[in-house]
Amino acid sequence: ERSTGEVMQEKIQVLEVELDNCSAKEAMKRVVEHMDIERLNVVEMVSMNTLARFQEAELDAALFEDFDLVLPSDRGILQAAGIHDERRLKEVDDLLFIKMIMRYLQKNHISVFLLSETEDLRIQFENYINEEYSNLKIVESTSLEERGSSDDMLLNVINGLEVDCILSTLSSPLEESLISKNKSLVNARVWFGFGPLIREINKEKKGLQKFTIQKHR
Repeated sequence: ERSTGEVMQEKIQVLEVELDNCSAKEAMKRVVEHMDIERLNVVEMVSMNTLARFQEAELDAALFEDFDLVLPSDRGILQAAGIHDERRLKEVDDLLFIKMIMRYLQKNHISVFLLSETEDLRIQFENYINEEYSNLKIVESTSLEERGSSDDMLLNVINGLEVDCILSTLSSPLEESLISKNKSLVNARVWFGFGPLIREINKEKKGLQKFTIQKHR
């Protein structure tokens, strides 16, 4: 069981994007530290699909450099970086980090703002949380479809509510451009970009494939 090579290599690079190479437990420890910092810390889960979209849109991968923690959300990224440790791959398959985050937010009564792209996805997101993490302290749940696309309006809502944490399921590259433009203006501790992951979990549970199919067309 030799993991020394991985310990030494803290970053991995796939399709020009640099990601953090750490276990769910290590990532969780860093998030807890972020919660004590008086500025917005950005944690994003990135899939192969995210990276491909980024390249298709010819966007600068340097955008991710402003984020505090960029984590692979599918085994394809780890394998592309030459990581084949079965334990790490299983953690990613099981979305262990997301489960740890949600339990942490729930247990510590941290105030949460939910952000989705469409009303359909917002309802899915809320249903998932109500079923799995019913004690999560949701202050507000909104979609860009409902709020309109103005960044200012969204910032006013988030900052007016004084939440600690934003859970977002926006797709790439919308998520990254929204954060990079507004990072210094958001009055919260941590922004979690889950991308389409919550939809994936929900799809497995409910067989709601049509949403994901529409999304990736």
